[in-house]
Amino acid sequence: MEFITVGETINCVRVFNDPDTGEEKRLVVTSFNAQVDRVAPHVAAALTQDEREQLAHWLTDRTRLQSVLEEKSIETTILETLPALMAQAVDALDKLETLDRKTYESITQSLRALSGALERAESHTTSHSVELDQMQDDEELKERLDVIRDNLEKRK
Repeated sequence: MEFITVGETINCVRVFNDPDTGEEKRLVVTSFNAQVDRVAPHVAAALTQDEREQLAHWLTDRTRLQSVLEEKSIETTILETLPALMAQAVDALDKLETLDRKTYESITQSLRALSGALERAESHTTSHSVELDQMQDDEELKERLDVIRDNLEKRK
């Protein structure tokens, strides 16, 4: 079971192998409002016992992550989100046939600045991370990006 946030909705997606083709299939079994922090009765009715437990763990992970993100500075959240965004940028570059020159120059300039800042920060590094049991990496990234987006909107 995967739990995918789309806007203000969380989709409960059952992942299974099609018995005829053997291909992996995904089916949205039920959805609920993203502000809900526990398994609602209409959601529970559509899920198996194992799926209900997975959802309960996912909601617990999500609540814990949101709590941790509220305590962290926006700078820390941005830096912890950056590796995942950079990995997505690498994938995007691999898929593109051409890249706008201005975008290319902006990225290389930003990478040089980031590299210098990282070198200056190396002596101040520590090890600490949030361990999540059920939440998928892309859903964790969405939560982190939501915090960054909200911070940007506050600055306007």
